[in-house]
Amino acid sequence: MGRQGSVWFRFMVRDYNYALRQIRIGLDLLVGVVAFFLAYLFKKYGPWYYIHPTLFPYETTLRQVLLILVLVPVATVLALAHNKFYTSTRIYSLATIARQAAVSCFEGMVVCYAVLAIAGRLVNPPYYPSRGMVVLTAVFYFFLLLAKSLMLGRILKRLRQRGRNVRTLLLVGNGGPVKEFIQVVSSHPLWGFRIEGIVSDKLTAPNDETVEGVPVLGSLPQLFNVVQSRAIDEVIFLPCYITLDDLSPYLEGCEEMGVRASLSLNFYQPSIAKPLFERVKDIPLVCYSPTKEMNLALMFKYTFDRIAAAILLVIASPIMALTSLAIKLTSKRGEPVFFGQTRVGLNGRLFKLWKFRSMCVDADKDLEKLRAMSEVDGPVFKMRDDPRITPIGGFLRRWSIDELPQLFNVLRGEMSLVGPRPPTAPEVAQYDRWQRRRLSMKPGITCLWQVSGRSKLSFETWVKLDLQYIDNWSLLLDFKILLRTVVAVLKHEGAM
Repeated sequence: MGRQGSVWFRFMVRDYNYALRQIRIGLDLLVGVVAFFLAYLFKKYGPWYYIHPTLFPYETTLRQVLLILVLVPVATVLALAHNKFYTSTRIYSLATIARQAAVSCFEGMVVCYAVLAIAGRLVNPPYYPSRGMVVLTAVFYFFLLLAKSLMLGRILKRLRQRGRNVRTLLLVGNGGPVKEFIQVVSSHPLWGFRIEGIVSDKLTAPNDETVEGVPVLGSLPQLFNVVQSRAIDEVIFLPCYITLDDLSPYLEGCEEMGVRASLSLNFYQPSIAKPLFERVKDIPLVCYSPTKEMNLALMFKYTFDRIAAAILLVIASPIMALTSLAIKLTSKRGEPVFFGQTRVGLNGRLFKLWKFRSMCVDADKDLEKLRAMSEVDGPVFKMRDDPRITPIGGFLRRWSIDELPQLFNVLRGEMSLVGPRPPTAPEVAQYDRWQRRRLSMKPGITCLWQVSGRSKLSFETWVKLDLQYIDNWSLLLDFKILLRTVVAVLKHEGAM
């Protein structure tokens, strides 16, 4: 079925067992309590108390003990639910479970510490939250969650090997989609699915008696008779010959009989986008998203962007004031200090990008005359010895000081600290279709290609690095790019 087929399989086989999910949630809350007591004992009697007694300088009061005991498990379980930890784990790898647990424990730790910090300042006398206790609890929680998941997974797999905890599926369809589905399920027997049979989605009698060793039990008009005569947990529609409109009565019939029905939408297999199920009031939608959906990590990124931009503007204000004065003193009367240019942002939104003016006034008018001398291919223009650059402008560009006003764009939410560089509208007009995808994430002051050679790279390499950033985005990647940007600026690597 391939990578996208596997994605669709995950999409169809959502959480099956409500009781099991409640047991898992209860176990995870209990695991959180155990993690807290292990952290408390480790902090109190751990070896580092004798090696480095000031590592945890604050005593944990009874009030903090109770808050941490309640907050960490509850916040982490809510984060686990948000990160889809409690959907069916039949087809999830250990790496996926570990990632969900790690992210959720981190989010629970942040929430707990934030609540403790706020609560500590609302009481009299104020107290400082015990960072050590919160961090240790989260760390123990992660490893205990992983151990619990491994143990529970082994128990469930043994039950499935004995024919317990198995879901019986009835497939409706024909040809390739049915064969691929059977092959995927057959290659993973410990997932706990048993295919009872196949109902052809033709209205006439089926030609084959079996498909991949699975019996064909009839044609579409016989579907409800087959369901009534057998113990079927779920009917999975993999349409081949029948249209979606013609399937409606059969989906409605399954609903009426109280049998779960899933519909494969594998008619389109995206190479990048991931299918997401959404609902607009009573209208169900399947969305193909080529970028990461807004989640806690992205919310943190954009919140951090604005806070960091505000702090950096305060820190850089002396440099910006001196730069403004230098530009003013080296310019003719009436010439502006700042240069504003319309750029293309997230999904084609236009905004005004600000820089310190490093070129002569009306430099854009001379652009076409110099176009043939561009040192970068594609629609962009880069020239090392650009005659339009002012004497002070060369210094500003060498140290990237001309980019500092873009912190105001970050503060306004038009840009991010890290992201694909915002192009001009004429550049976007020359993009190939695949190149336009670099607009699917908020533009940034620095990006992956700027720390991979900056202006020395070809335009196509720029775009490929931007898409690599979009497809593999993480907070850690942003942090690495920011650090590498500082090094690139200090070394003047590729600056133009």
